[in-house]
Formats: sequence, C-alpha cells, structure tokens
Amino acid sequence: MTRQELETTVVEFMDSLTTMTLACANRDSPWAAAVYYARDNLDLIFFSSPGSRHSKVFAGNPRAAAAIHGHYTGWKEIKGLQMEGAVLPVETAAGSVRAFAVYLKKYPFVKEFFQDPGALSAQLASKMARVALYQFRPETILYLNNAEGFGTRWRLDVSHGRPSGDPVLVKGDSPSS
Repeated sequence: MTRQELETTVVEFMDSLTTMTLACANRDSPWAAAVYYARDNLDLIFFSSPGSRHSKVFAGNPRAAAAIHGHYTGWKEIKGLQMEGAVLPVETAAGSVRAFAVYLKKYPFVKEFFQDPGALSAQLASKMARVALYQFRPETILYLNNAEGFGTRWRLDVSHGRPSGDPVLVKGDSPSS
C-alpha cells in the first residue's frame, strides 16, 4: 500500500465515524474515555472538561493511546485505527478558532450549545461552560483490517498532523515490529 493510499484510507475512516476511545495512565492507574472528535489533518479535536479524570492525567502526562472502530459482528469484519501520540490543550486564540471551526463542520448542532445557552437545561449549560478544546496528535497510526487477514495492520508514521515516511505492514503486537 502506498502512503497516499494509506493516508486516504485513514482519513476516510476517521471522517466516517464519530467516537474515539482515549487511553491514559497515571502511575498504576490506567483509564479510558470515549469522546466525539473531528479531524484536522491527522490531528483529532475534541471537547472535554479540564476537571475530568482523563484531562487531569493528560495535564501531567500527555502521552496517550487512542482507538477508533466501527461496530462489527464477526472478527473478519473488524477494521479500526490504533494510535499513539499526545493529548494537548488547544491554548492559542488562533488554534481555538481553527479547532472550533473544524469541530462545528463535523457537528453543526454543537453551535446551539454555545449560541443559546438559555435553551439548554441549567445542568447542561453549566457543563458546556466548563469544557475546553483538546487535540490528540498521533505519532503512529495503525490501520487494522481483518478482511485482509487476521491482525493485518499498516503503520503510518505522523509528524505535526501529517504523514511522514512510507507505510509499513506490521506483524505482531508491536508498532515497531
């Protein structure tokens, strides 16, 4: 598979789904959280509360793993993305404007949460006032496709939200194998 083919496959897969599971660890306490995301190049933008368990862990240790997959009924159908990288808050005004625009393009209904908070329940309005934008910046993306054979994965290295290097067919459990 060429880099362009793998990048196209990864982008189409990211764009076709809505939820990623983020995994983090704080010493001996692993944790995972599902979040809606929107793609900006190969970076994934999401909202979360800075007070959430995963956001607190990422503040001290930004290293993360993430997975995106659909719903499948048989192992031969399984396709998904397994990623490793870092979760970072979106802190600049320009970065926030860009991230918010990317997120609204995928989820236009979110606009109402910010435009008319009075239309929301008091509890939801309070929660929306306390969220922040984050980005998951993958360094390695593995595309799993069991239709090509059990455990068949292609590795795409990523630098600053863009592919780097040639794709590698991965065998075994390690991204470096």
